[in-house]
Amino acid sequence: MMHAHARTLVSYWDSRRRSDAVPARADIAAADLRDLLGNLFMLQRHDSSHHVFRLAGTKLCELHQRELREQNFLSFWRGYDREHMKLLLESVLANAAPGRGYATAETINGDRIDIEMVFTPLASTAGSVDRVLGLYQPLQSDGRFRNRPIIRHDLTRILPPVAKQWTLPATPPPGLPDAANDR
Repeated sequence: MMHAHARTLVSYWDSRRRSDAVPARADIAAADLRDLLGNLFMLQRHDSSHHVFRLAGTKLCELHQRELREQNFLSFWRGYDREHMKLLLESVLANAAPGRGYATAETINGDRIDIEMVFTPLASTAGSVDRVLGLYQPLQSDGRFRNRPIIRHDLTRILPPVAKQWTLPATPPPGLPDAANDR
């Protein structure tokens, strides 16, 4: 089940698409998402192994006790988790559809918290789908994490985007009979 903030982000992203497959970065207004700002982030794809923070909300930075801007999001992950997260991000961009991931975050002293992450694709001003507007949502209270940075993430589940739903064209391609004329 999606956290209420995750549903809010996906609904907002969908409302900003208009007739485009994905909204442009310029179509996103921070004021529209003010209740989520502390947990929001934006990534820019440099290549498949580098999805770099362009923006990171204050709550996200506080949990990690460092500024995340210009750091590679994939550095949060190790081994197979890193490969799975890379594939999830690439899939979100390639399919132009939201994806989700769930993880357990661990602090330097071993405290753990479950995290839900939502990844929604965005188009740059040049029109390429190379940005991700994301949400990093703790699923329990993170009050005990003060002064203990998150140092490790263990991926527990990924939900890749659903492939585009293709519909049949209104008229059949040349050479195929029209079903209406076959009656």
